[in-house]
Amino acid sequence: MTRILHASIPADRPDNVARVLARLMGGQAMPFPPGGPEAWIAWANDGQTEIEVVRRGDGLTQGPIEAEWRPTNAASRSSEVHLALAVPQAAADILAIARAAGWPARLCNRGGLFELIELWVEGAFLIELFDPAQAKHFAQVMSADQWAALLAAGSPPELQPV
Repeated sequence: MTRILHASIPADRPDNVARVLARLMGGQAMPFPPGGPEAWIAWANDGQTEIEVVRRGDGLTQGPIEAEWRPTNAASRSSEVHLALAVPQAAADILAIARAAGWPARLCNRGGLFELIELWVEGAFLIELFDPAQAKHFAQVMSADQWAALLAAGSPPELQPV
């Protein structure tokens, strides 16, 4: 079985971001010293899936023994990276949590194929969230075979808000 065990994302306020993400995932947040003095970690309700939240501008570099977090001069609020997470909260609750955090969030439809909530962490980093019904539908319509068929038909979905 293949599954993503953890990911790391940048944030201006890693502690706050980890707490909000933990709430969305039904889990808990705590400090994460390996990521630096300001890093935090958000655990999902399964107690195994984790998102490391590090200070924006601290990049992973190849150290002499293992990867190291080091300050860079290239901090950017936009990124080529995003995550998609299935969470236990309903879409309305996800949107309410985002509003309470002051983060943009909206319901989106990906080319009529499936729906999700775009959550912009601190207004900068995209996490696509799937409530339980959306995650179930996503699992029914997305697979490598189904994606290959969409590409062969020339009809991959486009990104559009609902």
